[in-house]
Amino acid sequence: MKESLILIPGLGSTNVTWHHQVQHLGDLLDVHVKVMDQALRRDELVAALLSQAPERFCLAGHSYGGWLAQAVAAAAPERVSKLMLCNTFARNNPEHIGLLEQFKENIQQNLLSESLDASLESIIYPDRLEDQELVTPLQEMLKGFSPDAYINQIQAMIDDYATESLLPRISCPTLVVDARQDNLFPAGELPFIADQIQDAKLTVIEECGHMSPLERPQAITALMRLWFAS
Repeated sequence: MKESLILIPGLGSTNVTWHHQVQHLGDLLDVHVKVMDQALRRDELVAALLSQAPERFCLAGHSYGGWLAQAVAAAAPERVSKLMLCNTFARNNPEHIGLLEQFKENIQQNLLSESLDASLESIIYPDRLEDQELVTPLQEMLKGFSPDAYINQIQAMIDDYATESLLPRISCPTLVVDARQDNLFPAGELPFIADQIQDAKLTVIEECGHMSPLERPQAITALMRLWFAS
């Protein structure tokens, strides 16, 4: 029987984020995407995911999904067999919290589309801004996400932002994936996360911004095949 792999996408993201991984990991793993957009606090989101998950499973999360995956792995170390964290955060970051609060306010003022257009340069590698095979599905996904669901996810992060204290409680084998041109978080954030988790490994993807599963899907899939199959 194949082991289950749960993939949690980031803020405003759906199964589109993990399309390549779902398409190319099915021979190895039983892959499921969980969009966690309920109006819940972090611990309640953890409980909701665990209630839907098999008794034992692999777990990967991107950005907001990585933030939540850290909490899941810390809360249920006996259930998460392996973990992969992509382009995520752990330490308190007033600048990022301020951006989240501003984004929430923009959504409430019906400025979601305009905000997403303005933020595109900050979430993908600048050299890919004219690549419509990347930009078009990314924008369609983000602009098609429910405003209420955005607010739910944003509020959950604002309410329980820092996961730093949880990292030493993660005991499963963990791979932390950074991207060289990810400007959304401070340059040392992913190395810090890897350093705080016992025996975690860190890898860096070159010529890639924040949306690594979409920007470099083959690289992320290859890392998953190596990590979760070993």
